[in-house]
Amino acid sequence: MQKMLIMFKPEDIETSAKEFISTYASYMEDVGIVGKGPDGYALYPSKTAPVREEHTDFFAEWVQLNDALSIHGVVGMDFYTDGWFARDPKYQTMNDKAVKMEHQICPNREEFWQYGAEIVKEIGSYPINEILLFGTGFIRDHFCFCERCRKEFAPLINQEPGRLSYALLQENEEYHEKWHQFRSDKVHEGLQYLQDAAIKSDEITGREHPLKLSVEVLLDPETGFAEGARNEYGYDYARIGEITKNVLINLYPWSPILPSKGSSEYSELVESLYFVNEFTRRGGRASLFRWGVTTIEQLQELKALGKDVGINRIVSTFHYPSDYSRRRESAIGNY
Repeated sequence: MQKMLIMFKPEDIETSAKEFISTYASYMEDVGIVGKGPDGYALYPSKTAPVREEHTDFFAEWVQLNDALSIHGVVGMDFYTDGWFARDPKYQTMNDKAVKMEHQICPNREEFWQYGAEIVKEIGSYPINEILLFGTGFIRDHFCFCERCRKEFAPLINQEPGRLSYALLQENEEYHEKWHQFRSDKVHEGLQYLQDAAIKSDEITGREHPLKLSVEVLLDPETGFAEGARNEYGYDYARIGEITKNVLINLYPWSPILPSKGSSEYSELVESLYFVNEFTRRGGRASLFRWGVTTIEQLQELKALGKDVGINRIVSTFHYPSDYSRRRESAIGNY
């Protein structure tokens, strides 16, 4: 009723998909369902990822009903945040002290880009309109120092892979800038794989309108808002605009409360969202996203911010991710 896109998990719905959608369809312009969560499991009968069998019938009925009722169907997909795949230590991202993150894949993995591309094609085989891509960047600037990243990056600054450290990068501005560029290139190469898969899906299904991919970008004071996020996570908003044309701005993921309107912190947040003007001017679309919105007051707060920065699409979930505490700890921990 508030024109907000809610990303549901099947367990959020206490009825059948048919019963729920028949009750609320008249209010809904678009609605979302999780297709692959941060645990790495798919909720549809995937031939690529492990599957939560108990949800496959719900997923199929949900997306088919959306299509039949001309509701904009959206599916959520976690990418590098993949607990199942990350059980294999060789894929885990790590810092320069060899501390591995058991919930996140190193973004410098072409074979994982291919894995993600297959999942995009599988989800895209359903009659949906959009996939929200979560977990699309590095954890922070301190990642990744896995063997592959070391071997590829060290020659760019004439260093031995084994001698590479984060302290070395911090001490040399030129090295640090090359580090940022190296990581950014990996992030966007991975996104291009997924976008190519979406295009392939369009060709296979004969979809009337192209399948959209909306890329999550994290925006938090802890990581320097929009400008800081470029270096911390590897985002380049212009390149995302060129690749997918859609960005999903995850507001304050590591901070539980948004700043109050009129405060200096609020002004700083609004200023950090100026990049949206250029993004949309070039034909892109930006959406505001927030985990765990459960009250109308929280929604109105998001809508007011959206009005101040020229964004009219609000996306949310009722919950924080199942691995949130681990994700937050790795993102704001001391290295």
